[in-house]
Amino acid sequence: MSFIKKGLLQTPVSLIVAKRFRGKINVQKPRKPHFEKQLLIDISKPYYGPPKNSVPEITLCANINKKSYKREIDNPFERILAKECLDWFNTSKMVVFLHVNSISMEDKTPVFAALKKNDMHLRTYGKKIVSMATKGTRYEVINQLFTSHQNIIFGQPENAAKMFKILRKAPQLVVMGGIIEDRLISKNDLVEYSKLPSLDIVRSQLCSVLQSAGSCLVGQLNQNQQMLVSHLEKHVEIQKAPSNSTDNLNANAKSESTL
Repeated sequence: MSFIKKGLLQTPVSLIVAKRFRGKINVQKPRKPHFEKQLLIDISKPYYGPPKNSVPEITLCANINKKSYKREIDNPFERILAKECLDWFNTSKMVVFLHVNSISMEDKTPVFAALKKNDMHLRTYGKKIVSMATKGTRYEVINQLFTSHQNIIFGQPENAAKMFKILRKAPQLVVMGGIIEDRLISKNDLVEYSKLPSLDIVRSQLCSVLQSAGSCLVGQLNQNQQMLVSHLEKHVEIQKAPSNSTDNLNANAKSESTL
């Protein structure tokens, strides 16, 4: 018998035995659970908030601006960036706003280096930083151009033609407009401005125009005097012509009488 028990597999004996309650379970008044189960029930109990009848009507309005209830946190780093952005606006006579399409950093780095080489600086600022920097200044109107992070080029107006030449290599950077000499202009006006000659050439052209106008004025003032002088010379010549003819006739008459 012992040999048979060792040869055959023995069935394991379960430690838990299910038993049936003889009495009925009271569904209306169940028994309180033990401490650990009650603790689990309290932790996993959902929170539904206060009932709507106890909440003011203004909070139930769906059209209310929820952003006004958000608490703004004072970030010192954002204030530093806003001060830096305002300094760029105040020290740069040319500010160009760019719309950036999908572009990799590998394609953007050569553009950044080329702009830096030509004394232009490409910076990226968010809407919040720009609004903090331009609030209460003359540049506050540009906040309408910002919806998220935007790229801005800071430089001098004489480098506008070089900027457009550099941006041709990166069509993902689209010019929206700019500020030239504290004046907000569109892209078309910015392109026309880049085609203008330099200040030295314009000054030389202005000097030549002024000089030609002065010489023309002098010629017009001397024209009447010259005409008067020419008329007087002709009048003198006309008066001398009859006296010469009479002298010739007298000379001819004397020669005939002698003969």
